[in-house]
Amino acid sequence: MALASAIVLVTYAMLIESWRHVVLALGSAFDRGSAASVWFVSNLARWLPGAFWQLGAMTELARRRGVPVTVSTSSAVIVTIVNIFTGLLVTTAFMATTPEMVSTRGRIIIGIGALVLVVLPLVAPRLIGVARRVTGRELVVPRIGFRAVAVAAVSTTAAWLFYGVAFWIMTRAVLPGPWRDLSACIAIYTASYLTGLFNPAPAGVGAAEGAMILLAPRLGVATAAEAAVLAIVVRLWRTVLEIAPGFIALAIGGGADAQPSRGSRIP
Repeated sequence: MALASAIVLVTYAMLIESWRHVVLALGSAFDRGSAASVWFVSNLARWLPGAFWQLGAMTELARRRGVPVTVSTSSAVIVTIVNIFTGLLVTTAFMATTPEMVSTRGRIIIGIGALVLVVLPLVAPRLIGVARRVTGRELVVPRIGFRAVAVAAVSTTAAWLFYGVAFWIMTRAVLPGPWRDLSACIAIYTASYLTGLFNPAPAGVGAAEGAMILLAPRLGVATAAEAAVLAIVVRLWRTVLEIAPGFIALAIGGGADAQPSRGSRIP
């Protein structure tokens, strides 16, 4: 469990640096300490009823740290959209390659997913304009290069894989018997996380666990009873890893206003 937790924390650091890179690419300044504080505190908003509160919290907290609203909103939207797309890709790809799901249809899914990942850096910036029209908010979309979106795509894909590996290690810590199939574990964790992400319940409670209990027996990772125990343990484990850093960051001033950014690029 300690090893799995360490992998998750390292993944957090990678995602924070990726988001910071996008902010810098949009022309604003954001040091690593501020980026980490905003990221962890905004993560607490996932525990509010309704989906995507974290997106709004990240935008507002970044603004308080001196990042212009256009940059904070655009960077949050870009990372969120890329994260969802890459999560869907990882889910379909690894689910299709598990022994229980290998088929011609599975290979087609992998091919489509790979194509989506290739075109994603070109499409994601345009999706911000779509988000502006849907929300009705006036949002000036800054120019963003291919490299920033590609970094977000690579880092979020790697993050889903690392989360899946951490979950695979957790199955060894919780369930008796041999190691479970790694591909199946990556598919189960990513699919259950995404299910919770789109659910209005706080942090996807119930929906994520239901998806895990449904998929684990289907992919041969656990029996229904074992999957129920695993889902409960994983929820408790995730809750600690998500909430504890946020409260620590909040306690040291994660929501305080800072001096406005002057547009300098801070390494």
